[in-house]
Amino acid sequence: SDAGTTVMILLAIAGVVLFVIGGGIQLGLIRYNLDLLTRENPPAFLTLFSRMSIFGRALGLRLMTGILTGLWSLFVIPGIVAAYRYALAPYLMAEHPEIGVMEAISQSKALMRGNKWRLFCLQLSFIGWGILSTLTMGIGNLWLAPYRNAAETAFYLELTGRRDAMPWPDIPVDAQPEALPEAPAEEN
Repeated sequence: SDAGTTVMILLAIAGVVLFVIGGGIQLGLIRYNLDLLTRENPPAFLTLFSRMSIFGRALGLRLMTGILTGLWSLFVIPGIVAAYRYALAPYLMAEHPEIGVMEAISQSKALMRGNKWRLFCLQLSFIGWGILSTLTMGIGNLWLAPYRNAAETAFYLELTGRRDAMPWPDIPVDAQPEALPEAPAEEN
């Protein structure tokens, strides 16, 4: 029907627009999370748009990682490995907007060498929360998405040797509740 075709065309156009501008917004969100965790700069709403100035490279990074992951995905398992190999490229470009697409990918590959399983386990640890979020028709994502973003940003900071930049450097990224330090006793 004509109405169904129109809806499909509009959805396709919206998807392309979101993909195109999403790269810059993604880098801005990463920059926001870096500011939040390191407290180098006060996090501000406008930080979300701070990487639109490198819109072309952000889009190029998104396209290149998508193409490389897609090509490796022809063999399924290597595609999954490739996705983890390139996972930190957006973090690197968000933090260092002067680097190019291939430099971000290359640095991501170096950082993820020996750390892909750790990131997989970190992301897997959120599966229960993801299921609960789905049961709330996505409302739980209002809390889950920032939590996951902060955890993955902490992972990036640890791999780049900047754990001390976080306000709580003594807590391991993969800490279990019993390993966390006790809160100081309140004085009456």
